[in-house]
Amino acid sequence: MSTHPMSLTDHRRTLVMHVLEDPPGRYTWRIVVEEKCGGADCDSTIEAHGDYASHAEAEAACWAAGNSMLDGQRAATDMGASRLTH
Repeated sequence: MSTHPMSLTDHRRTLVMHVLEDPPGRYTWRIVVEEKCGGADCDSTIEAHGDYASHAEAEAACWAAGNSMLDGQRAATDMGASRLTH
């Protein structure tokens, strides 16, 4: 099961962050990195090395990982609905 993806963005890339439940009762996360590099496709995927007991723990770990990859000012969205702006 996946929840609605969230995104973080800076001047160089957009991170689309997913929290997944697999197996039931255990959560993990995945970040799709969309690089802004002209016409070339520079997307990559980063996955958690383990799982978490709750959705909230997985989401917090995903946000921490995503924030550590970005520079400067960031904008965050719940894929359409504004959540937070740094």
